[in-house]
Amino acid sequence: MTVKQLAAVLALAAASTASSAQTDSLAQFDYQAKKAPVNQVVHYVKSNLDGTKRLVLSLHFGAPLQVEALKVEADGRYLALVTARLDPKSLTESWMRSYNRLELGKPNLQMSMDSDPGQRRLVATVAKATLPVKVGHLPAHIYNFDLTGMNATLPFLKNRRADFEVGILDPDFEFLRTKFKPDGGVQEGGMVDKGKATFRYLKDEVLDEIPTHRFEVSGPAFGNVAGSLWINAKDGLIERFEHALPDNPDWKSFRLERIASQPMNKAQWEAFKAATVKRAQGMRDAE
Repeated sequence: MTVKQLAAVLALAAASTASSAQTDSLAQFDYQAKKAPVNQVVHYVKSNLDGTKRLVLSLHFGAPLQVEALKVEADGRYLALVTARLDPKSLTESWMRSYNRLELGKPNLQMSMDSDPGQRRLVATVAKATLPVKVGHLPAHIYNFDLTGMNATLPFLKNRRADFEVGILDPDFEFLRTKFKPDGGVQEGGMVDKGKATFRYLKDEVLDEIPTHRFEVSGPAFGNVAGSLWINAKDGLIERFEHALPDNPDWKSFRLERIASQPMNKAQWEAFKAATVKRAQGMRDAE
């Protein structure tokens, strides 16, 4: 075998290894735009498992695979907004923009994220640094986005009483705390692939008078520590999620509980956000 032939064999072997590491469970989903929640707001309370450190999370589904998440902390004093779009082929967040300090009247862009065309890779931008991450399993979702991306895809499950899997991506908060350089260019390791999360169907369960499908949550993405997911049997969205693993180091664990839903078109949503900002500004002025 010549050197050139050996190089070709090694290249094929490397390509085969790389491709074998990329998996998907897209066959468990059937994306149809007519199944998507549209012109609807779903309100949640996010907290630790014991109910401490509460905030209100309002999700507006403005169009199929498009969602905005308004976070209201400290009884309305501090506000953040994340807007995202998911790719209909991969059912994965492909475009995100995250803002805080809405209560100051001029939203501050914290993070942006875009898909890398033609590759299973997402690239986050923070300050002047870029944080790329390769996606091992599709669909993939950001845990730190409060599983909002996954929430938008759950209505497309072919069988809501069957096990399913998703990939989990997340910032490496220790890396961001100790190694991140705002002007450091490309920084591998700032965003990481946590592996697959498994959702094992357990039973149908009435949760606070709401019919739901209950799943056990585990897998490598959660360090094989078990948690629970309840999917609303009517609209297919998250009714409750509980896990010992927090999605942000400011929390000790993670509980997401649905408290209300209502129809809301784009104009009404914009008015709702404006009223929330005005209320926050009024509270700050009164202090």
